[in-house]
Amino acid sequence: MQYIKILFLSVFILLGVSSNAQFVEDVKSSGEQRVDSLGSVRLIQDDRIKELLDTDKMISSKDPGFSGYRIQIFSGRSTDREKAFKIKEEFKELFPEERAYVVYKAPDFRVSVGNFRSKIESIELYKACLKFFPNCYPVKTYILFSDLTPNEQDLEELILDEEDKQQNAN
Repeated sequence: MQYIKILFLSVFILLGVSSNAQFVEDVKSSGEQRVDSLGSVRLIQDDRIKELLDTDKMISSKDPGFSGYRIQIFSGRSTDREKAFKIKEEFKELFPEERAYVVYKAPDFRVSVGNFRSKIESIELYKACLKFFPNCYPVKTYILFSDLTPNEQDLEELILDEEDKQQNAN
């Protein structure tokens, strides 16, 4: 009895699929072209929504950055200033494409690297840094938009790299 139910169900499914396929072929073969008319959309909204959007835009334009994450690779006392800059240079040699920052937050010098919007984005660099800086960890910080734009040295290196690629291609 179970097999008969399954057989009937599969026959009905196959008939439904085949009839649907024939319908699509009939429409394609009829040669009719369907032209959609250009319609209009009428937006009805409260005037206060526009005021809220304008207020949000004004507030956002005054904010010079956002809350994000960096990887802290060093933290030392105020006597470790030279060591902090040495670690920054060491990091730049290992990861030339990443940015490094030395910050003095009394009474400590801290070296943090990268600019990430979320902690998940920072995981890849964190795992790479663990090999060279075993005490590193992600920290939540405030990142300025100006930190995201490449500095002049980075732009010059990028231009030189592009020129080298073009000369090697010729």
